[in-house]
Amino acid sequence: MATPAIRALRARLSTESWLLLGLAALKVSLHFATNTSALGYGYFRDELYYWVCAMRLDWGYVDHPPLAPFLLRLTSLTLGDSMFAWRFWPALAGGTLVLLTGLMARELGGGRWAQAIAALSVVVSPLQLIIASFFSTNIFEVLLWAMSAYTLVRLLKFNRPRDWLWVGLWIGLGLQTKHTTVFWIVGLAVGVLLTDVRRHVLTPWPWLGGGLALLIFAPNLLWQMSHEWASVEFYRSASLLKNIPTSAIDIVLNQILLNNPLAWPLWLAGLYFYLFSVEGKPYRLLGWVYLTILAMLIVMQSSRPDRPAGAYPMLLAAGAIVIERAAHHFRARWVLSAAPIALTLVGLVLLPLSLPVLSPALTARYALTLGLTREIEQGKVTALPQYFADRFGWEEQVTALAAIYHQLSATEQAQAIFLTSNYGEAGALDFFGRAQSLPRAVSGHNNYYVWGPAAATGEVVITVGLPASDLSAVFETVDLVTTLTCEYCVESKVPVTVARHLKAPLDTLWAQTKHYE
Repeated sequence: MATPAIRALRARLSTESWLLLGLAALKVSLHFATNTSALGYGYFRDELYYWVCAMRLDWGYVDHPPLAPFLLRLTSLTLGDSMFAWRFWPALAGGTLVLLTGLMARELGGGRWAQAIAALSVVVSPLQLIIASFFSTNIFEVLLWAMSAYTLVRLLKFNRPRDWLWVGLWIGLGLQTKHTTVFWIVGLAVGVLLTDVRRHVLTPWPWLGGGLALLIFAPNLLWQMSHEWASVEFYRSASLLKNIPTSAIDIVLNQILLNNPLAWPLWLAGLYFYLFSVEGKPYRLLGWVYLTILAMLIVMQSSRPDRPAGAYPMLLAAGAIVIERAAHHFRARWVLSAAPIALTLVGLVLLPLSLPVLSPALTARYALTLGLTREIEQGKVTALPQYFADRFGWEEQVTALAAIYHQLSATEQAQAIFLTSNYGEAGALDFFGRAQSLPRAVSGHNNYYVWGPAAATGEVVITVGLPASDLSAVFETVDLVTTLTCEYCVESKVPVTVARHLKAPLDTLWAQTKHYE
């Protein structure tokens, strides 16, 4: 028979669990409400490309491992190909991240307020809202990093070395989701070496966990070996040609802005908890994980600002505990209610730049007013943030290209292919072109290069986004048909040509089309 103390504990845990579930449901609801085209926002560029990858399943791709395309293939088979269907699992992953952050705060010793503040800080984080708003590898990597951190907390709390197997599982799945999970691995290795956790190295469990991670990652590793380490070439090129050079100060400022400008005391307090507090000493390696990741970004100076997103849930969980304890110690309980209100208000201010809740015109005006129109990749600045701008123009572009294709003679239609400058244009053609009876697209961009030109002859090529001046050297005739324009698109002006009679066989010229970035 349960004692009154046990019954009280069960009641408290039940209340806390429902609170966390409610906050997780709130985040999922935000995504469900905005995962449609009601305001004119369409499929995101990368979603179309992932769909093409999902239709051509393999153990690897130039710019990402295979797990996300496999999940999208299952989604396509079970839920269909609507935007809502594709974004269903990212939304649930975002909600799970909220729940996991609150549970992490509980395992670290946080009470009801700490758990609620930690979970809420994920709900109102612009970065976490953006990442979970469309299908990509990002949200799943963030979730797997957080799963690894949560497992580590329990491993250290209860001294269960066997849990290294679970850590290995999450890391292995993370590597099969995004290769940038290497950042987490390096951070974890540094954390182990610099803390008492290194005693675990003398047991078999970390090694077995590492072996499990390697085993899970092995198929993609073998794919890389058989494709001349294509992803290594891709990351090298992306660092030089796509990622924006960023100073150490800008890297820190980006983290403050993207994680909610009022949340930085929270995750800074979390770093203090892990590195300096007596209570946080058993979990010190997590502080070193974050510092190592941040240091790598500062040294590289060209990585994307969302790269360490998966490390913030563990900081927010610990930081909420520091805030809760300080409020009780200094008898300032008003802080416990003021903090969620302040975080929510700032989150609401930034919501139109996190989720598509306003029309494109209003969003563009709002971003300009706040001075938050930012360049995420080199040369990509639009009136809208890029993660919104890349949701416009694809279906209209394919409709215009279909009209050009159907104006060709029957003989030329049988010979024609579409050659695009990037995977966004190619993915749109392959996805929307099915209803227009269009031939599949080819491109030299990323994995489209690996798929090659198939049986195309090069006699008739409709090019998209390629300058006519560059094509004249390899085709007998090049006719600029039109230039497609789009007000909010990243690619606001796209030249379209019909090029005829390739001067050399396409398969011999294919290597010249290659560009990994």
